[in-house]
Amino acid sequence: MMWHYDRSVRPPALFLKVLVHSSGHPDITRNIRAKLDTGADVSAIPASLAKELGLRPESQLLVEGYDLNLVTLHTYYIALVVAQVRFRRLEVITFPEEYVLLGRDALNHFYARMNGPALTFDLSTSPL
Repeated sequence: MMWHYDRSVRPPALFLKVLVHSSGHPDITRNIRAKLDTGADVSAIPASLAKELGLRPESQLLVEGYDLNLVTLHTYYIALVVAQVRFRRLEVITFPEEYVLLGRDALNHFYARMNGPALTFDLSTSPL
């Protein structure tokens, strides 16, 4: 499937809609925008979404941010659907944004093709 870059951010970025729900409560779901970030080791969800879904901390993870500071964050398990691919139990952290950040823990399951000049991209589970 082909998606268009989000032109409301500068420079335009790769966003698509995903479906998130608590791995323990599949009846509570939320469609939310997700930004693809190949520089992120782990995916992140908004802290407000973790609260909305009633997620409980499962573990802790030492994380280095783009500012090179190390912090220990709680991790949570979610179920996630990206480009029709279901992740039944993905361990994520929270962060103070209003979108999901898809890191390599999720993105490494896909083939990706970006057409920067046309501001479009594809995600697929088979070679494009």
